[in-house]
Amino acid sequence: MDENKFLSLCKGGKFKEALALAIEGGEKQKYTPSRFSMDKKTGRPIFYRGNKRVEMDENGEWLISKNTQV
Repeated sequence: MDENKFLSLCKGGKFKEALALAIEGGEKQKYTPSRFSMDKKTGRPIFYRGNKRVEMDENGEWLISKNTQV
């Protein structure tokens, strides 16, 4: 995911397009995120599938986050 393009879409108010950019290529995976929020401290996105926090591993697979305290 191109983080600069993701952030510019968010600043432009295009949240659906930003989420589509983040999940590009992994649409059919079990834990593909359905929503996101921005972390106020770091300014980076936090992805969720339902109420579960998810993150992408080094292979590009969406998994439930092991580290929920950031």
